[in-house]
Amino acid sequence: MSGGIVLWGAISLRALRVHWALHELGLDYEFRPIQSRTGETLTDEYTAHNPKQKIPCLQDGEFTLTESAAIVNYLFNAYGGAGGGDQELFFPQSPEDRARADEWSYFAMMELDAHSLYLIRRHKFLPEIYGEAPVAVASAAEYCKKQIDAVAPAVAAFTPYIFGDKLSAADILLATTFNFAERYEVELPEPCRVYRDRAYARPAFLAANARNEDIDAPKGA
Repeated sequence: MSGGIVLWGAISLRALRVHWALHELGLDYEFRPIQSRTGETLTDEYTAHNPKQKIPCLQDGEFTLTESAAIVNYLFNAYGGAGGGDQELFFPQSPEDRARADEWSYFAMMELDAHSLYLIRRHKFLPEIYGEAPVAVASAAEYCKKQIDAVAPAVAAFTPYIFGDKLSAADILLATTFNFAERYEVELPEPCRVYRDRAYARPAFLAANARNEDIDAPKGA
């Protein structure tokens, strides 16, 4: 794509996923450090890019994309193997590998993030906005823990990532979602915690995390 890459979104876990993918791929990008619930997503300028008024949002030349999982997968598909970034990355080629990547990605995004963790976030940690719902929160936490426990044996068999020694887009989605769960007081089994810690120790993650939290960066940095 021509015109350069621009990423809108700071601080949030969902923006972090995209920063991480960009750093793993060694891609230069402009950073617009806008945040949720600050009014910055409600401006006419940003709404023109993302009418949902949420972050993150990626512009790649004339192509605009929202939803963190879609953006991470797009970046790996568009720029994987392009010669830049960390070459210890995995890009699924066979139908079986693509299906396995989808399985873990959809599990992280749907069973954990959307189905349970987002409910906990809203009603336990932002009750002043969304209201209290203690029964729903307890049920969501129990369900999230059950699902994570169910996949812990498979995670323990990662060597050390889903597809061996190379990190995939699915790993970015799964590791960040495991961290999301722990932040919201869902206990991680040891294999899931070790896997998350291993992924979070990568230099690209550390650089991405620092940039995601740099809310004082110039709007075009």
